[in-house]
Amino acid sequence: MAMRKKLKLVGQYIMIDGEKVLIDPFKTDLPDRCKLALAEIFTGKKYELM
Repeated sequence: MAMRKKLKLVGQYIMIDGEKVLIDPFKTDLPDRCKLALAEIFTGKKYELM
């Protein structure tokens, strides 16, 4: 049986003046639901906003 490739998240980027700039999504003003989605992607677990 063939092994599936593992997904590796290494960072988030935004384009500023045509250059890729690394950002930390948890230090930006993202809505909580976006942070929740990122947490679920990074950990593979289900979370709920309280």
